[in-house]
Amino acid sequence: MSVNRKQRRRVYPLVLTSVMAIGISSFPSGISTPVQANGLENVLVEQNFDQLTGQALPNGWKLVEGQASIIDGKLQLTSPATSKPSRVIIPLEEETGDYVFEADMTFLAAVEDTRWASMMYRVQGENYPYYQFAIRRGANALNGLEFAIRNEGNRWEVPVKTFYPEPFEFNKSYHLKIVAKGNRVQQFVNGQLVIDTDLASQWTKGDIGFQAAGSTVQFDNVKVSTNVGELPPIESTKAFLADQPETTIVNAPTVLTNFDTVEEIKNVEGVSSAILPVHANDQGELVVNETPLAEVIDTMKGKMIPVFQVENENILSDLQEFIKEKALQDLHILSSNAKMIAQVKEGIPSARGAVLYTKNSLNKHDLEELALSIHENNGKVAVIPQKLLTPEIVHYLHSRTISVWGMGGETESDAHRLIHLGVDGIIAEDEQATVQAYSQYPENTIVQRPIVAAHRGVPSLAPENTMAGYQLAYDLGADLIETDVHETKDGHLVIMHDYTVDRTTNGTGSVSNMTLEQIRQLDAGIKFGPEFAGEKVPTFREFLQGFKGKDVVLLVEIKQAGIAEKVLKEIEEEGVKNQVLVQSFHLGDVVKSHELNPEIGVGYLYSSGISATSEGRVTDAQKMLNYASRMNANLNASYGSLSEEFITYMRQRGMVNLHWTFRNEQHLGDQLEKGVIGPITDYTQWLTDVPIRLETPIKKRNLKVGDSATIQAKAFMNYREDRKDNIETNLFVSGDQNTVAVQGNTITALNPGKANVFVTHTFSILGKEWNLVGEPIEVEVQ
Repeated sequence: MSVNRKQRRRVYPLVLTSVMAIGISSFPSGISTPVQANGLENVLVEQNFDQLTGQALPNGWKLVEGQASIIDGKLQLTSPATSKPSRVIIPLEEETGDYVFEADMTFLAAVEDTRWASMMYRVQGENYPYYQFAIRRGANALNGLEFAIRNEGNRWEVPVKTFYPEPFEFNKSYHLKIVAKGNRVQQFVNGQLVIDTDLASQWTKGDIGFQAAGSTVQFDNVKVSTNVGELPPIESTKAFLADQPETTIVNAPTVLTNFDTVEEIKNVEGVSSAILPVHANDQGELVVNETPLAEVIDTMKGKMIPVFQVENENILSDLQEFIKEKALQDLHILSSNAKMIAQVKEGIPSARGAVLYTKNSLNKHDLEELALSIHENNGKVAVIPQKLLTPEIVHYLHSRTISVWGMGGETESDAHRLIHLGVDGIIAEDEQATVQAYSQYPENTIVQRPIVAAHRGVPSLAPENTMAGYQLAYDLGADLIETDVHETKDGHLVIMHDYTVDRTTNGTGSVSNMTLEQIRQLDAGIKFGPEFAGEKVPTFREFLQGFKGKDVVLLVEIKQAGIAEKVLKEIEEEGVKNQVLVQSFHLGDVVKSHELNPEIGVGYLYSSGISATSEGRVTDAQKMLNYASRMNANLNASYGSLSEEFITYMRQRGMVNLHWTFRNEQHLGDQLEKGVIGPITDYTQWLTDVPIRLETPIKKRNLKVGDSATIQAKAFMNYREDRKDNIETNLFVSGDQNTVAVQGNTITALNPGKANVFVTHTFSILGKEWNLVGEPIEVEVQ
């Protein structure tokens, strides 16, 4: 089944070390003679050290400071601390800075994961200034990989920081490559482009070298060559917000199109992404509708997000190579075979996965299996035909941080239907009709309320992290219940936010220094109020058992580092993997949790500053999404870390994130207006009485001029109950105001024609006025 049914620069200064004390020593002078390779490649340096074990450094190489020697056929640098680095400089005979510099690097030891090694280039005056490609042992940290500058003042500037999907393992070799041409530099790890910048403009020529800081590292297979072609302009790879329809809908779904022609891509408006069903033609070239894939991508670059649809396993390798050659990072892989997504992500870890659902029905069992399969195969999006979708299905997937793209936007009515189903994206057959639908809604429209995560229960009404608080959160309609897990001295998992029991119980002491029996003797309710006296600190197992099989998702934060394996074991033993998400501030536990059971979704908790410029905010969103995609995690940032650009960027790219912790009504209202879908809050009760959606009994009405009709709408108040309540509503007319008139809930036909009439319920919460809007009624007047 194919989705396509058509026939037609900123610098962030960071001081990493104090100014180095320079003690220069050198080995005998002499420069390697440049070698011509096959008459095409000018090789300035080529060294594998095989003949040099036990000898001094190669002829002409200079030890600037620290320790360096040839051991076991490799160049080994040893540094006890970042304040005592080791550096080797390799003078080049040819005065140039346009070269390809590559080597294999292996960490043997590191004082801690923040310590690093680097390849230096364009070194000036046998010391500094210079540029460097720095790699931390913990390369999966946000600043694990760097384009760094040692400036003329002998201090660090780090304009570009990024990460690798995993820490660099000890005793494992990684191939590093730097391509420098003019002010353009690209830095690679194992053939994958990790840093792409145009900030190398201060020095255009210079030597190369190696450095270790707080680590012991080996380099091998060193090569420098000068056959450097022109690198693409940086503008072609920078972060961008795609186009979207003008609308007054809060958190409106993004619009996707099925690719038809390149000309259509150039002219379409209001569309963020294009579905590209990729196949190989008779010549083995990758094409989309017989248009070369390269031509399609060149047309889309910086304008639309590519969604590569692959159904043939035989093209996966070629597609991976194509993506690497084009240096693409902002992309989706779509397939009806979820395992193909996992296969592509092995080579392209920044890719995001979308699973195309192709069965003719979608029952409760199918839905559960779909969600588990999406997580297991590193996906983030479910692509489902409109005819199978219901608001309950969308809510089920949202509560498990899975985005939903609905297929079938063939008409304006289809677009309205999909909008009111609550989808995150509409794959439109008629983009113009879909975009038109977005323009018809009243100000501050919501079509259904956000999913709500109850933070530690409802600590504004009951003692935090207690079964009483969790039950209250459930009764108030929370979609998720958040909790925190620690391990006791005797190896049991218990619920506690703090590292000590002091704040929330009548006891004192660290959780890790107390036994389960000691903790169970504590009163976790008395400090909140006498009505909760006797409330116990729950075990993690009790928490899971308390809500097993109930219509709620358990959001489990691993508070104590290193306990992921025990947490996942108890989740599996209790048989609740289908209703659990795991999150943590500890990156290692996020990664470990996904490795232990990839069917369970994971989230990375973090907080960060917000850039002062719109471009910076979009770039930061791209960086964080790439980071999350490589871990197959969601980005559960503090709400103070959010910008409107971040929220839009994530929505356009199929991410459902949860954001913490809302304790201020105005702040929650402001973020909901920007499009936040998953607030984590201490005040679940703020949203309890907000209807989840409106429903009208009819979708079309025929009237004659002069006739009137009264519309009665009902409100759904809770996803757990099939209960509809009468609610005060009004009518709103979009478009031609001469066809019908509305007053209260009554429509009066004025003149022949058609009009869309919306039922609205206006209410005030969080210091703002909102319009909950039902699916439009198409009125035809004869």
